[in-house]
Amino acid sequence: MPTYPIWAALDADSAHQIFLTAQATQKKLYKSAVESLAKHMGSRPNRVLEMPKVERHAAWQRLLTYPQLEPLSFNFLCHWLIETQAPLLAAWLDALGIPHDGRGVVDTFPEVPSKAALKKALDTVLGKFDPKLVSIYLRTFNEIDGVHWEALDELIAEDARLKLEPTLAPAA
Repeated sequence: MPTYPIWAALDADSAHQIFLTAQATQKKLYKSAVESLAKHMGSRPNRVLEMPKVERHAAWQRLLTYPQLEPLSFNFLCHWLIETQAPLLAAWLDALGIPHDGRGVVDTFPEVPSKAALKKALDTVLGKFDPKLVSIYLRTFNEIDGVHWEALDELIAEDARLKLEPTLAPAA
């Protein structure tokens, strides 16, 4: 379950905040995005940087709905989740009994938990956090190298609480 469809379900302000987080705390990622996305925008990087941030980020949000930009989509979402959503990340890992650094970062993932264990952990985090945020996190989490748990994909697809409705028309 890739992350690029998430961008179509985000409101413009949430997407803008994700990009601002990267700009403030991960300059290398932001610079890479400027260079990469400028090409898709038919512009030069310096022209992209001259755009008002809200306008630039709205264009980026539309572009990140492209499947070929999945790596950049994943990196932005991972960075934002780690920087701003550590309590959710830690709660999910704690519910699964997975050791982490206290902020939700894991060195090595265990074998795939049972679907029942995943469901129990899912119910735990949904009892504490906004379902849309949980959905974004779990979709991103399941794309991490060493995870890709089929049972988690099934739970995300089956659970109506995790449904993400597109609010943005996909990029043409």
